Parts: sequence; structure tokens; C-alpha cells
Amino acid sequence: MLPPRPAARRGQQREALCAAVVRALTGDGALHYRDGRLCRDLRPLPLHAPHLRTDPQADDFACLRGAADGAALRLAHSDADLHKRLCPADPVERLVFELLEQLRCESQLPAGMPGLAHNLRHRFAAWSRAFHRSGLAESHLGILLYTVAQIAWSRLSGWPVLEDTEDLIEATRAAIVPVLGVPLAGLRRHRAQQGAFALHALELARLVGEMLRATRTDGAQADDEDPDNEAVRVAFSLALGCEDDELEAMAVAATGNSRVLQASGQGYRAYTTRYDREIAPGTLARKALLAEYRERLDRRIAEQGINVARLARALTASLAVPQRDGWS
Repeated sequence: MLPPRPAARRGQQREALCAAVVRALTGDGALHYRDGRLCRDLRPLPLHAPHLRTDPQADDFACLRGAADGAALRLAHSDADLHKRLCPADPVERLVFELLEQLRCESQLPAGMPGLAHNLRHRFAAWSRAFHRSGLAESHLGILLYTVAQIAWSRLSGWPVLEDTEDLIEATRAAIVPVLGVPLAGLRRHRAQQGAFALHALELARLVGEMLRATRTDGAQADDEDPDNEAVRVAFSLALGCEDDELEAMAVAATGNSRVLQASGQGYRAYTTRYDREIAPGTLARKALLAEYRERLDRRIAEQGINVARLARALTASLAVPQRDGWS
């Protein structure tokens, strides 16, 4: 294991190489990586497919290259405005629709690039093994979404499903393929046309949503109340309580304008500070109550399965004020 400084330097080199690949495949010179997130200028791009989320410190270079190649193909072959208009409102249906659009873009491989195809396959297989090892496929939602992902990936890429988990998904696959057969065939047939592909992707996502709603009405615990299902959602799409595009908008939001303030020659000034008081919020509650609140908050964060350190790095990068320090 490398010391912190060489490890950080190696991570920066890997991100620089992946960014160069993405710029070369897309022709967009403003793309770069910051803390594992693909950004255009300083804005993180909303890439919701689960296998595109990597950890530069833990994943091997082939995984990072596969995620970068997948992101580049998504930017090159997907109309973001059209995709946003067509996205369903139901959370589970949206997860399925996001995944299918990413897999469609990854099927648009440039000719004469076998290394790119190898990277994509390596990355998806690594994510599949990690999802299986996490135990999330043991819940009803987890095994259903995982099986749909494997089937759709196989149909669109032409490669067989992951051999390591083929026995695991066999029963679920046998149950859902007769229901999903028509939209699955449409996905393969229209993978080069986003609009026509989206019709079949929306139908497949709707059918998956209906399967889950039918299970719920049969007496199963509601998705929103099941911690296993919440963990599955986190694994498929980082759950922050707001979407990536909302986070992006929050990071670059402009301040308001005041005509009265602009017309004033002195700008803002306080008329009097006679009645001002400064109170630390922590002094308004008993220490025992503060400790209880701290434990309750830590427990809720742990239950959500969010990588706090990675989230902190992402927020720091998103909310940072750019400074010109002379480095290029």
C-alpha cells in the first residue's frame, strides 16, 4: 500500500489520463475530473448509472478507464435535454430508465477500438461483483434491479451475463423475461436511435415498477419503509435528498440584486448595533440532549450507507470558489 502522498499523486495521474480519454472521445476540451467526478469547467455532470461511480483510491485503473469510456459515450450519443424530458417520475422507474440509456450509449462502440470494449466490460463486471458481494441482491428490489441490469446489458452489448452470478439470477430471469420480452427486443433493435429506444425503455421501466407495486399490495413492506430497499437505491444512484443537477444549480446559483442597495453610494451599512446579541446555538440545549441528537444523527447517516468522506470531497469541489494561483 502506497504512502498518502504517492497514492494521491498516482490518483491525480489516473484522473488526468481518464480526463484526456473523455476529451478525445467527445471533443469537449472543458471536461476534467475532480475527486472522481467528471466535470465540465467546475460543474459536476449528472451521471446516474451505478457502474459509472468509481473510487479512485480503491478501483483499479481498468475500472477507472471503463467508467471514463462509458461517460464519454454517454455524452457523445445521448441528448441530455430529450432524456430529461422523458425521465419518469417514479424513483424506481427512473433508476431503470437511467441505466438503460447508459447501456444504450455503451453499445455505440467506435470501430477499431477493442480496448474500449474491454474496459467497458471489465467495469460492468466489477460493479456487478461488488453489488453481489454487498448482499444487496438478497432483497426483492435488489435482485429484481440486478437481474434487469444483467439482462439489458447482455442484450445490448451482445456479451453473456456475468457467469459469477448467473445461478443467482436464473429464477428471477425466468420469471420476468416473458413479461419484459417485447420491450427487451425493442431495446436491441433501436439502440442506435435514442427516441425510439426510449419508448421501449419507458415501457420496460413501467413494467418493473408494476412488479414492485404488485408485491407491495400483496402485503410486503413498502419500499420507502424498507432499509434494504433504501440501501439498494443508494447503490444504484447516490441518494442525497436532491439530484445531481439540483446540487449543481445550488453550487453556481447567483445572488439577488437590490435596486435600493445599488443606488446607494455607501452600499450596505448597519443603522445601529445597540440591540445586537451573539448566541452560540450549542448553549440553547442541554449537553445530554446535544449528545442524544449527535447519536441519532450519526445513526441515521450510518443507516443510509453514504460514503461521508467521498461526499465531503464532492461537496467541497462543487462549492469551492475558483482561485487563480498561476498553475496550469
